[in-house]
Amino acid sequence: MKKMKEMISLKEELISVIVPVYNSWRYTKKCIETIVNQTYKNLEILLIDDGSTDKSGLVCDEWQKKDERIIVIHKENGGAADARNTGLDIAKGTIIAFVDGDDYIEQDMIEILYKNMIETGAQIVSGGYFKEYFYSETVEYAKENYIMTPKEAYERMLTRNDFGNEIWDRLYKKELFEDLRFELNKIPEDVGMTFKILDKANKISHIDKPVYHYIQRQGSVEHKKYEIAQTGAVDFSEELIKLMEKKYPNLVGYAEKFFVMALNNNIVLCYRNGFKEEYKKLIEKSKIYMKRILKCSEIEIGRKIRSILITYLGFSRIFKK
Repeated sequence: MKKMKEMISLKEELISVIVPVYNSWRYTKKCIETIVNQTYKNLEILLIDDGSTDKSGLVCDEWQKKDERIIVIHKENGGAADARNTGLDIAKGTIIAFVDGDDYIEQDMIEILYKNMIETGAQIVSGGYFKEYFYSETVEYAKENYIMTPKEAYERMLTRNDFGNEIWDRLYKKELFEDLRFELNKIPEDVGMTFKILDKANKISHIDKPVYHYIQRQGSVEHKKYEIAQTGAVDFSEELIKLMEKKYPNLVGYAEKFFVMALNNNIVLCYRNGFKEEYKKLIEKSKIYMKRILKCSEIEIGRKIRSILITYLGFSRIFKK
């Protein structure tokens, strides 16, 4: 009886796959192929062309002619967050998946994650991923199955590094996004969303299999020139501290460590790239948090010393005027 119910669910429940596409036409074909050819067939495939200036939009249109499950939206460039929000606004499925237009997925990713969702009753199910470079690849995932509460998910993410903050190697119940959207003009926007959406789920499941291929290409967000929007990591981690203070006090120190890492990194990057005003703002923020940084038992002494040097003896004299 259980197997029969599962088969019915697998056939009937619509899953919306949201794909932001921007100037990645050399990769987009493979991305779409791996979604179209999923072993799980009841899909709505939303290709959001985010103002591409290459042939990416044409590739999307060609695929729309081949598969009636595909819907193409052409919009002005607004970034990956805006493209994902566009997909969320029109998605009809009860479950959501995200795939970036220059990545691709295993042929059975959707089926495997969805079956686990059915079996466990989880609202979020994650796998792992292959991080692919031109000449090599690494596999990043926890080699075990486990089910978590939100607190346990935050704890793993902050202390064990075996549950990531990426948005795209997992399935989500659409209801979780009812009052949530990706923040615009802040990078990495998926980190900010992960911090928020975990708190809304009753149960999170992880499977011990990599299901997503994360392509490291020139021009991707991870490899392009630093921009001010990337200081969003500081804002997101500061919000995480506040959330931990409110709900999980024993994790505050780990959130503070995450915050300091993001803060110090962005101070240095703003200096190197000549972002004077943003640099000054981050220095002031570091001064405000310095007492907490020095008191935090989870932050290593070396990182505390680095924070002091960067904040008080570092680059500030360069930007005096």
